[in-house]
Amino acid sequence: MRRHQSSSSVLPAPGTRQRGQAMIEYLVVTSTVALVLFIPTALTNDMSLADYLARAVRAFFRSYSFMMSVA
Repeated sequence: MRRHQSSSSVLPAPGTRQRGQAMIEYLVVTSTVALVLFIPTALTNDMSLADYLARAVRAFFRSYSFMMSVA
């Protein structure tokens, strides 16, 4: 009588586990960056980094458009 291999002893295809791990790492890093962008910090006067960056870009373009109108 022949014995069949059980399904638990079958190894996954090479690289299958790596792709799943990379996706988890990507989600962790992406969610950490998003969290850091939207939490107010003391370094930015209790504004989130996204607000701070938006204000800096607005101020830059306000100055830039003024200089373009003068020139």
